[in-house]
Amino acid sequence: MGVVSLPWVIKPVYGFLTDGLPVFGYRRKPYLILAGLLGSASWAFLATVVATPAQAVAASTVASLGVAMSDVVVDSLVVERAREDESASSGALQSLCWTCQSAGGLASAYFSGSLLETMSPQQVFAITAALPLAVALIALQLDEKRVPRLAATSSPLGEFVRLTSSQGALLWQTLRQRQVWLASP
Repeated sequence: MGVVSLPWVIKPVYGFLTDGLPVFGYRRKPYLILAGLLGSASWAFLATVVATPAQAVAASTVASLGVAMSDVVVDSLVVERAREDESASSGALQSLCWTCQSAGGLASAYFSGSLLETMSPQQVFAITAALPLAVALIALQLDEKRVPRLAATSSPLGEFVRLTSSQGALLWQTLRQRQVWLASP
């Protein structure tokens, strides 16, 4: 399953995209909607079209991309909310997110196993396609402030390259620090 896990390896790319390349003036909402639609489409594809192992791997990789991208977007939203509301603890919000994710994983493992006793895998995939679609629909209700428009002299792509270069330099600077690589006591 190495190929299917590739979208999780490149998660910083999604962070750079959502931070530096707003879509229709929004940094998070469109990417969360896109992630939900990608996930839903890939599960629907598994339910209806997939006939070969290569198609199954491709669809599973796209489903993994949807989950990885939504994970990054939701983490970004948690950080933003914690910064805006000083009474909110980012650790508590993050714990709530991981608790919900773990509970969902356990529930899906349990129900998918029992559903497979009465349904075909394609029917289970079709039901699963509804979950990322629900994420996309809920994301439509997300209250996000629009990013101010860029000055007429700067292009969105140029701004994205500038921001991504800056973030990449900070990431590289962090990775070069000895303390990052030392084991914690």
